[in-house]
Amino acid sequence: MTATAHAIIGGAIAASVPNPAIGIPLAALSHPIADMIPHWDFGVGWKKKGKTILFLESFADLSFGVALAFLLFGNSTNPLYLFLCIFMSESWDLLQMPYLLFNWKFPPFSTFYKFGHKTNGKAKMLWGIITQVASVTGLVLVLRAIH
Repeated sequence: MTATAHAIIGGAIAASVPNPAIGIPLAALSHPIADMIPHWDFGVGWKKKGKTILFLESFADLSFGVALAFLLFGNSTNPLYLFLCIFMSESWDLLQMPYLLFNWKFPPFSTFYKFGHKTNGKAKMLWGIITQVASVTGLVLVLRAIH
């Protein structure tokens, strides 16, 4: 999924689960679970894009996602807790970046890359965005309803 989707999921968890001992691990676990849903993200075709384009697209996606999560959930959530949940929801992809950008093909970076490569549900751009919007929106609505 895009970093924006993961940030919104992490933010929704922080806003809906008041206990950080539960919310932070849940935010971390949300990443691989969400990635199993067929989706599109900026990492598609990363070898053809080049490292600079991959970095710029990923950084823009991450920045937008964090800003949007703070906009959506920042008024009702402790900012540090919100940041930690967002960070943990992004951590799986962050730990892949040294593998992709610097060729660091050793653990933990290679482990996270191989796991993500095997578990990511892939879809073409249009359907992959639709599945993300639908699944993230549904999750946010469910989390808000139980909170």
